[in-house]
Amino acid sequence: MRWIRGRRAWFPYALAGGVLALVVAGTVGWFWADRAQQHTDNLRQLDRACAGLLPGERLRGFVPGDGAGVLEEYGTMLDPGQESRALLNCTLSWGSGRWEPAHRVRIRAEAQIAAQVEEAEEAEKGIPRVSDFPLPLPPGVTGSTGSDDRVRGSEVSASLRVECPGGLRGRKAPSRTLQVSVELPSKADSEYDVPATDHLLAARTAVATANWVTERQKCGAEPIRTDASPRPAAGPTPTELCAWLDPEELEFARDTWEFSGDGAYNRRAGFCSGHTTGYGGPPGLPVVEVTAESWSGEFARGAYERYTDVGTAPGQRAPSPVRRDGTVVIKASAFYSPRLALWAESECDGGAAYHRVEVTPALDSGNRKDAEEEDAEEKKVVVEGADLKRLSADARATLDRYLAAADGWPGRANCRATKVLGEVEEWPR
Repeated sequence: MRWIRGRRAWFPYALAGGVLALVVAGTVGWFWADRAQQHTDNLRQLDRACAGLLPGERLRGFVPGDGAGVLEEYGTMLDPGQESRALLNCTLSWGSGRWEPAHRVRIRAEAQIAAQVEEAEEAEKGIPRVSDFPLPLPPGVTGSTGSDDRVRGSEVSASLRVECPGGLRGRKAPSRTLQVSVELPSKADSEYDVPATDHLLAARTAVATANWVTERQKCGAEPIRTDASPRPAAGPTPTELCAWLDPEELEFARDTWEFSGDGAYNRRAGFCSGHTTGYGGPPGLPVVEVTAESWSGEFARGAYERYTDVGTAPGQRAPSPVRRDGTVVIKASAFYSPRLALWAESECDGGAAYHRVEVTPALDSGNRKDAEEEDAEEKKVVVEGADLKRLSADARATLDRYLAAADGWPGRANCRATKVLGEVEEWPR
C-alpha cells in the first residue's frame, strides 16, 4: 500500500513533466518552422524587389530568418503617376542595428537635368577621370566602382553615367543623362578587403539596371555588355585613347613615366595625363607632367566658364614681362607647380568643343639662370627666354599630336575646323 501511495503521488508530476516536454518541443518546432517560413518569405521578397534587378542568388547569404526585410521603393518607372526625381529608387534592408541595418541593398536610377550634370562635372574638376569599371563600356558611358566600411562589415558600390541621345522621360525638364548607383553588402571585414568578385557583381548590377531603364525608355543608348573584360585606365603605359602621349617622341624629360586617362570613349569629354616619377633629360625646362582635356556641347561651355571665372581662359592674362637681358621670372612654391596651357576650339560630333593641353616644366632641373630664394614656401626662378620658348613649343607639339591621333579623343569625335585660341601662363606674378 505504501508503494501504491508513492506511485500515486509521483504520477501527477511525471504527467506534468511529459506535458511540459511536449509543449517545449512544440514551441521549438514552431519557432524553427516560423524562422524557415520567414527566411522563405525574405528570399521571395529579394527576388521580386527593385523590379527584379537584384542579384538574388549572390545575396542569399545575407538574408536572415529572424525578421522581415524592409523594402522601400518608388520612382516614376515604378509608379507612372508619381512625381519624382528618380526613375527607380529601391532600398531593401534586413536586421536592425544601433545606427544602421545589418545588411542593405540600394539601387537608384535618375534622369539628370543639365544643371545636375554641370554640378557633378564641377565637383570632379581637377580629379583625373580614371575608370576602374571592370566591364567594357561603350561610347557615351562612364563608370567606376568603390567600397566602404560599415558599422559591421563593408559594402561595395558601382556607378554609371549613360548618355541618352533620345532623351529620358520622367522629369519636367529635358534630360539626356542617366545616372545609376548601386550599393551591395560584402562579407569582407573592411573596405580594403573587398574582393574583385564583389566589385564585378556591383558593376553587373549597375549595368543590368542601366540596360533595363534605357530599353524601356527607348532613349537611344547602346546596351552595355556584362562580360568581364577590364579596361586599364592607369599604369606604366597609356590607354588606347591616350596612346598618342609618348614622352620620348615629344622629347620630354627622360625618366620613368606613369599615365592615367579614359579607358572608354565618351562623346562629351576626354582626359589623358602623364607624369614622371622624377625628372631629368633635355636642357631648358624639361616637361615632367602633361595633361590633355576636351569637352563638347554643354560640357564645353561649362568648362570654359569655369576657367574664365578664375582668370585662366585664353586672352585673360598678358604674357610674363621679359627683362632687358631676355630672361623671364616665374614664381613657384612647394604647393604649386607653374604650368603653361594651350587652348583650341573645334566642331566635333558632340557639338562645339574646346581642347586644352597643359605642360609642367621641372624648374629645379638646373636649367635656370638664377634663383632668388624668398622664403621656404615661394621662390622666384629666373629662366632664359629661349627656355620659355622651348616650353611653348612643347605645348604646341603636344596639342598637334593630340589633335592628329586617330585613336585620340579629337579623332574619335571627328573634330574639324580647329582653331588655336592661345596660351595661358598659369603661375603667379
